[in-house]
Amino acid sequence: MALLAYTDTTVLGILDVSSPFKPTLLCWLSPAQGGRFDQSSSRVIFWAGDKLGSADLATGKVVETDQLPATPSKGAFSADGKLFAYRVGDDNVGVSTHVHGIGYDRTLYTEEPIGGHGGPPYGPLDQLEFSADGTQLLDYYDFRPTSGPPKLLVFRTADWASVFQSASAPAGGVWSRSGNTPYFFVWGPQPPTGELDTLDTNGGPHTVAGSLNGFYWPRMQQDGGGIVYDTYDTAGQPHIWRLELATHAASQLSTATGSLPVFVSPTIVWFNEEKPCDCGPGGLSAPDGVILAYNFAVGGWTSVDMSQTAPGVGAPQPTTREVVDVLF
Repeated sequence: MALLAYTDTTVLGILDVSSPFKPTLLCWLSPAQGGRFDQSSSRVIFWAGDKLGSADLATGKVVETDQLPATPSKGAFSADGKLFAYRVGDDNVGVSTHVHGIGYDRTLYTEEPIGGHGGPPYGPLDQLEFSADGTQLLDYYDFRPTSGPPKLLVFRTADWASVFQSASAPAGGVWSRSGNTPYFFVWGPQPPTGELDTLDTNGGPHTVAGSLNGFYWPRMQQDGGGIVYDTYDTAGQPHIWRLELATHAASQLSTATGSLPVFVSPTIVWFNEEKPCDCGPGGLSAPDGVILAYNFAVGGWTSVDMSQTAPGVGAPQPTTREVVDVLF
């Protein structure tokens, strides 16, 4: 199953992706602004306004589980649902980042307002994500004021100490499928070329692979053997690549112009087809409404029929940006 947040709505759709080339909508949850599957049960845990809740997919029962002291602009649950990291505010008034647990709510930091701004076409630009074992939180925010904090932060959830910081990362990162190993891209001396780093046993950066021509929207394969990601060609068009972690070899998966991969099964990855455009600050291409699927088992890609995924007439066309979680 896949959890889809429909653009500019407060609706989460639960999709049956057992047929990944023609998914169907099983049901939807509203109001809900974000969430994830509880990996140990048949529940969806979600947030709406300043409320946290859970929905049992087997019984259809929806309950409010907690209330936050403020309304988030972004949020993320740990896999077991016991922790919720969230941001409050925006770049015009300032941003504070918090973590909410059983019996407590803690402010990790606050940052000053920076006013209106543009942004690069790649991403993610705003990421809160817990490690698979729930012991660490990756926090990336591209729009930091000069007073800080650094763009990329890693917190230890046992005491919420910052265990790593980087000001040179141009996008978010990706966690290992088990444990708490983060992978993140940092610029080299001649951007957009850079290197993929992780953290060594002492908590310092360690190079995994160098001379990568960008590394955006990374997604870890289910078996942990590789990372699928975006990179851009000399014409500024995005393509889907894969980095083999054992050999550090990078290869292009698809000649199609596309971005933002997301795995919907261990061997099937969806991505947005893109077309060249005069997109202004959004870059040199934009999604055209078609989702493509790459099949690792046989190679090659095909379009995905998303006609059975909309909860009613007039619902926005899904993109892979809105796939917020997948239950394998």
